[in-house]
Amino acid sequence: MRRVGFWLVVALVAALSLAACGGSESTSGQGTDTGKVVKGGILRVGSINAIDSFNPWNYIESQAYQAFIMLYPQLVQYDFKNGEYVIVGDLADSWETSSDGKDWTFHLKSGTKWSDGQPLTAEDVAWTINTTVKYADGPTAVMAPSVAHVQTADAPDPTTVVLHYEAPVGNALAQLEQFFVVPQHAWEQYATGNGKGLKTHRPEKDLASMVTGGAFTLKQYEKKGTTVFIPDPNYWGEKPSVEAVALTYYTNADSMIADLKQGNVDWVDQVPFNAVDVLKQDSKIQVNTVPGAETTNITWNSNPRKDKNRELLDPQVKKALSMCVDRDKLIEVVFNGYAEKVESLPGHISLYENKDLGPLEFDCAAGNQALDDLGYAKGTDGIRVVSATKDQPEHKMAYEIVTPTSTDFNVDRSFEIVKEGFAAAGVKVTQKVGGDSTASYAIETTDNCDPAKSVGYTGWDIAMWDWVGYVDPDFMLSVVTKGQWCSWSDTGWDNSDYDALYNKQGTTIDADERAQIVQQMEQMIYDNFLYTQLTEHQYIDAHTKQWDGIETNLNAYAKMYWTRVHKVG
Repeated sequence: MRRVGFWLVVALVAALSLAACGGSESTSGQGTDTGKVVKGGILRVGSINAIDSFNPWNYIESQAYQAFIMLYPQLVQYDFKNGEYVIVGDLADSWETSSDGKDWTFHLKSGTKWSDGQPLTAEDVAWTINTTVKYADGPTAVMAPSVAHVQTADAPDPTTVVLHYEAPVGNALAQLEQFFVVPQHAWEQYATGNGKGLKTHRPEKDLASMVTGGAFTLKQYEKKGTTVFIPDPNYWGEKPSVEAVALTYYTNADSMIADLKQGNVDWVDQVPFNAVDVLKQDSKIQVNTVPGAETTNITWNSNPRKDKNRELLDPQVKKALSMCVDRDKLIEVVFNGYAEKVESLPGHISLYENKDLGPLEFDCAAGNQALDDLGYAKGTDGIRVVSATKDQPEHKMAYEIVTPTSTDFNVDRSFEIVKEGFAAAGVKVTQKVGGDSTASYAIETTDNCDPAKSVGYTGWDIAMWDWVGYVDPDFMLSVVTKGQWCSWSDTGWDNSDYDALYNKQGTTIDADERAQIVQQMEQMIYDNFLYTQLTEHQYIDAHTKQWDGIETNLNAYAKMYWTRVHKVG
């Protein structure tokens, strides 16, 4: 989730290479030309992020999204040209809109095939879109934001697909960049009844019958080991230069960095923050640093129907506690200085970021005073007490904070800093290790989660995690809607006024008008303290100088991120 991930970055200034005691650093994210392109070779990638699923309708981890980029067709993708992002085709060659802006027609490449040799046509695109729309309130909700406001799609011929929107959508192409096409002949058997099979299907469990349609196909999958991708000869676009990509998941970041330095790994897709300065001193290693899209936060259970510890629904309480968290210490200790404070959920990367939020001040004395004024007196042990209500007897302000084991930063150390701050406010917290992303998210959504019945999001109070967003803020705005209950929502918030604004911004064409709506929504998220935003950190990767063509700016934006990588001679 986040967590979905993907590393998405905004347009950067011109490339700037900095010498660092024999090593080198690129702040642009672009590799340097160190020799001619050598075809072949196995690109060995080390990562502290695991692939949790190959189902575009059911995943959480950012590494899964990267796998989708490699394996499945998209109508459009991004390229990075002359210092800015531009939409280019993937399966689509060209597109146009109707005069009223409601119909988008995409002209597809001809003669394309899936990995099993079956024709890949507009019928597959239309079926995937219509299926996503049909089950958008349930099994397909994860990918539904990418086709928000689409009514239907049809395929008048094998190379033409037409999307019919209920209203003009100004960010249609940016949304469709997040949409993956799956083969109808492999998936339609799961689109029956309530469509539950679309969410539970795990194509990776039977690689022999798994059908893909990207630049690569899947040869081997090990969630806790090495996953191998090989070029798909049927792919219509830019052919990969490599013979294979071997992605190894590391549970120990130190071992991963040691393997990079020893030449056992060619590329680390995300350098642990405590290892950055060391790698910059290695003359064999190229370190790339670009502004990142990942924000870390304290997540508050904001389900208005939660049955216990309802004092934590009060924004004043959450703000008071947040004022005791030293974000500067987090930046220094956890992120080694490679981060900055952030107030909005979409983050600095986003279009229309509301820069007037807060800022949240580190002022624990004021936070304590606010809690005193709210009537939460400290007991003899220094822990504040909540008076009895009809729902719950008198109890101490003592809570668990759920933390996943799959973060790409030191969440344990982050928790300790938050714990220290909350203790200074008279609140005791203990860490509840939630397991990997899937297990932790199950704790947040709760068993038998059902948006139609408003069931879910009970039994926990606070979590610490992260979000990775897009340049267009639509997706990040969607995660706190009721429509994302039991899918992307990690707060359980249910606010009809907010949901109405979300729908409105999606069909507002004028950029200035949309910006006002988006910023109003960001203000609502902030004022209600659905999250306490902590940091936004940089994206830092590193590779040996035997490889080049690694275009960090295209991470999670395009297949070229993987096809352009090559050995040098």
